[in-house]
Amino acid sequence: MINVHSYESMGTFDGPGLRLVVFLQGCPFRCLYCANPDTMEAKGGTPTPPEEILQMAISQKAFFGKKGGITFSGGEPTLQAEVLIPLFKDLKANGIHICLDTNGGIRNEKVEELLSLTDLVLLDLK
Repeated sequence: MINVHSYESMGTFDGPGLRLVVFLQGCPFRCLYCANPDTMEAKGGTPTPPEEILQMAISQKAFFGKKGGITFSGGEPTLQAEVLIPLFKDLKANGIHICLDTNGGIRNEKVEELLSLTDLVLLDLK
């Protein structure tokens, strides 16, 4: 299960084109200027089957055009790298552009694999 805080459909600020934005719950940073402070706590959010996110993205694919796709933001998506990897593989198999909005603070084997499946990284250095 993926711990989702919220969604934004037809987002235009979180990557190129029109995007489905999935805000994930949990972030180890406690930045005073955080744009989404309600996503910081690991507790909360909604446990969501990856298939539900996949179907949502597929249903919106017609609106993405050539530039759009799905963006995973947060919170910090790399906290959930292990459960995101199979979903990213399914999204790629369905021709959906994947953007990852991360602070770059977590690096491990699972994050490396997640990054290898990502089409575009929005890196917010702290």
